[in-house]
Amino acid sequence: MKNIGIKLAAVAALALVTPTMAHAGKGGSAAAIQSAVKSTSVDAIIAEIERAEGLLCEDCVQTLTNLTEDSRYEVRQVAAWWFAKRPALKDMMVAQFSSDLPRGTTVKVRNAADFLGTTRSYATLPQLRAAIHRSDLGVEARVALVRAVKAMGHISGNEVLTTAMADSDPGVRAAAAAAWRDIRDQASAQPVVALLADSDAGVRARAAGVVGGMREQTGRAALEALVAGDTDSTVRRNAAWALGQLGNEASRAVLLRATTDSSSLVRGVARASLASLH
Repeated sequence: MKNIGIKLAAVAALALVTPTMAHAGKGGSAAAIQSAVKSTSVDAIIAEIERAEGLLCEDCVQTLTNLTEDSRYEVRQVAAWWFAKRPALKDMMVAQFSSDLPRGTTVKVRNAADFLGTTRSYATLPQLRAAIHRSDLGVEARVALVRAVKAMGHISGNEVLTTAMADSDPGVRAAAAAAWRDIRDQASAQPVVALLADSDAGVRARAAGVVGGMREQTGRAALEALVAGDTDSTVRRNAAWALGQLGNEASRAVLLRATTDSSSLVRGVARASLASLH
């Protein structure tokens, strides 16, 4: 478990908490959090940490520090959220976690990325961009790096996503495609268009949703090909929906054919998309 001497620094750091925050606890306590941790219930842990949102609680610090390395994403996320409410403590944790990105194991990088993403630690984006190029990281870490960039929503994280779109694992590619749409000031979905030809149906379906949602006209021909001939009905449905979002009259013929598709979902979406063409 991570131990950054945070117990020794806790009093000084917590002294920086505003008076409003110090009295904002909702009945939470260190004992209640520890009891929830012992129960192993994710819901109980989340509830008790949220109850301690504004609690001035030196004895909570090491417990929450340990939870940032829990095996469950939801627990790591709520622990990071708790630290985000305490800027002095958060900054100490950010310094430690960011140092794990260049050399840490898959688990350490996973934990670091989730903490940095949840706390919106934008200054660590250069380290996140470097980490995605590491060849020794497992899937968990690579997905977490994508997740961190998605949470931050900053366009300077695009390199992480474009790199992840070429990943060997379909789950990483799908996560990167989905995250692309959540980046603020994103100019287009053109990098996602290539994933419409991905070997994995799940990736193709996710990419179709992003290309359509962002109305990326350069993806029209590929979407039409998916509607007409993809073997997966979810892909065909998502591609038909995407063509409706693009709204190009040139797609009418392929959507008309799709109204006789073997899947009722594809047929229904195709009919709806036809009404969107102009």
